[in-house]
Amino acid sequence: MRRQQLLVYHLLIFPLLCVPLPEASGTAPSGVGRVIHIGSAISSLAAKGPAAAPPKQTNLTSVMARKGCATFAGLLASTADAEQTFVSNVDAGLTVFCPLDQAMKPFLPKFKNLTADGKLSLLLYHAIPVFYSIELLKTGNGVMNTLATDGTAKNYNLTVQNEGEQVTLKTRLTVSTITATLIDKDPLAVYAIDKVLEPAELFKPPEAPAPAPAPEADKMAEAPKARKSRRASPPAPAGPEEQPADQKAADESAAGRTGVAALAAAVIATAVAVIAA
Repeated sequence: MRRQQLLVYHLLIFPLLCVPLPEASGTAPSGVGRVIHIGSAISSLAAKGPAAAPPKQTNLTSVMARKGCATFAGLLASTADAEQTFVSNVDAGLTVFCPLDQAMKPFLPKFKNLTADGKLSLLLYHAIPVFYSIELLKTGNGVMNTLATDGTAKNYNLTVQNEGEQVTLKTRLTVSTITATLIDKDPLAVYAIDKVLEPAELFKPPEAPAPAPAPEADKMAEAPKARKSRRASPPAPAGPEEQPADQKAADESAAGRTGVAALAAAVIATAVAVIAA
């Protein structure tokens, strides 16, 4: 049909294009007309048709709000530079982790206490500047940079781990699990998660609990040991009053023999004195 229309158009326009034009110096001889061939140009333009419209970009916040992440989407839209940073990274590849509403609502008091820079960093911490399909996440483990990573001491990294079909995201404070896929089409992936990702750069890790005091039962068990130790110490040397009975009897017997010998000596001395007189 299109070829027939072009043929009819050529038949109508061709006689008009063959009308002789006025002579000019150095041009064709008198009586010879110049013909302008535009049929090929017309055919070329008709073949091209209208230019293709550029692909429409996905509205991130709209998709999140419709699929259970309305609170996070609202913070993204209301925080300066947050949504624009997400959108500007889509063409190069972007993976977003969107906390569900039931995870975001209890977290809002913490979010409100952050500074403006802290709020922006927290939101950017939920996106990786690379496209990762769910299959890639299920087969890869390791530490990854986020949109919040600035190359200084505040690294804002997170760790991706998988166990079978389950993919978890770990920080020093939280462990979150991917619960649903909202978008998975290169160059954009958006996944719902069950907990807010809290970076250690913004929130202080919990301190280790102090050791518990020893139970009273342990103290009571230690007391008999001390008494046993005191009973096991060697006895002090016995005093004169505390000599054993056998030793005391022996001493008394020796004393008796000494007294008898002295008496005998005295009797003999007296007898000798009498005889001498």
